Amino acid sequence: MGAQGTATRQVELRERDDTEPLPATLPDEAPLDVEPPQGPPVPQTRRPVPRTVWFFVVVSVLIVAMGLSAGFVIRAIGDVNPFKNGLVTQRTVDRSGPAVLKAVNDLGRFQAASGYYEVVIDVQHSTDHVPSFLSGSRVLFVAAGTVDVSVDLASLGSGAVTVDKTRTSAAITLPAPQLAPARLDLARSHVYSEEQGLLDRFRGSSAQDMQEVYDLSTKRLDQAAQQTGELTTRAEANTRAMLQGLLRSLGYTDVTVTFR
Repeated sequence: MGAQGTATRQVELRERDDTEPLPATLPDEAPLDVEPPQGPPVPQTRRPVPRTVWFFVVVSVLIVAMGLSAGFVIRAIGDVNPFKNGLVTQRTVDRSGPAVLKAVNDLGRFQAASGYYEVVIDVQHSTDHVPSFLSGSRVLFVAAGTVDVSVDLASLGSGAVTVDKTRTSAAITLPAPQLAPARLDLARSHVYSEEQGLLDRFRGSSAQDMQEVYDLSTKRLDQAAQQTGELTTRAEANTRAMLQGLLRSLGYTDVTVTFR
């Protein structure tokens, strides 16, 4: 009975241990006290630049670099030009024919005065939406020329000259002095400065461009002569003095000259 009772006791203890309930919940862990970081705030990530913007930036830089490089090359070629530096001798042969007289015109005008003028012409050409270093030009031209003023003596009518009975006094009525078209003096005129874009340098200057400058120069000289009025005043004084001296040498003591 002793051994059997011991075995029975052990079986009861094992069943009691197996049937003992487990705790319902595990004990909660204590929360951890976490301090926020003390460093500077983390910067936000910037949006990347679109590839299209970078493309146009690179293209613009390449265009500027090509323009500057081409300008340096053109200047270098001009500096080593043998014809410009006098390393190569050039000959000039004049094969022009003789001048032929085509017509003769009778002039009845008295050249009363002549004025000399100078004006600076500033002409600039540009292309819309294109930088000036690529396409465009500007010319500063110092224009020099003369403007003549004369009195038409051939158009005098029968009543333009009156003489008294004693033939000692005379009165002459003349037309107003007239300004002649300005004459550009190319020997005294010159290009002061000239700026050209890359495309215009490759194209080169044309005779049409310079003709435009010459025409504008002549127009400005004409305007200067008309605005001042000094030439017409001088022409009247010179014509009056010429006629009075001529008639007084013929015996006229009183000579009056008026202009219409």
